[in-house]
Amino acid sequence: MIPEIIDTPTGSYVRAMPNSGILTNERDLLDLIAACGEIETNRLLLEESLLHPDFFDLSSGLAGAVLLKLSIYRVKTAVLANLSAIKSKPFQDLIRESNKRGPIHFFDTRAAAEAWLTEN
Repeated sequence: MIPEIIDTPTGSYVRAMPNSGILTNERDLLDLIAACGEIETNRLLLEESLLHPDFFDLSSGLAGAVLLKLSIYRVKTAVLANLSAIKSKPFQDLIRESNKRGPIHFFDTRAAAEAWLTEN
C-alpha cells in the first residue's frame, strides 16, 4: 500500500492512496504505520475500498489482527465505511464498543472521520 500524507489546518494524517492495493494482512498495515512515524503523526485513515472484504468478517481474524497492531503502535485510526451496509451483529458490536473508547473509531463520512482524527 502506498501512503499519502493529508495536511489539514488542524493536523496531518496518513491514508493509503486509492488504487495502491488492498489491505489483506498486517504487513500491508505496517507500511502505513511506518509512514505515520516518518511524518511524526499517529493518525491514520483506513477507507473501506482499500480493506479486504475479510476485514468485515470477524471470523477471518483480519480485523482483530489489524486492530491489535494499531493499538500496539498507538495509532489513532478512523475507519471510513458504509456502516449501515454491515449486517454482521458481531461487527456492529465491535463498532459500537470501539467508538465508545479507544484509539480506533468507525465513521460514515470523511468529514466526521477527518474531524475526529485531527482534533486536539
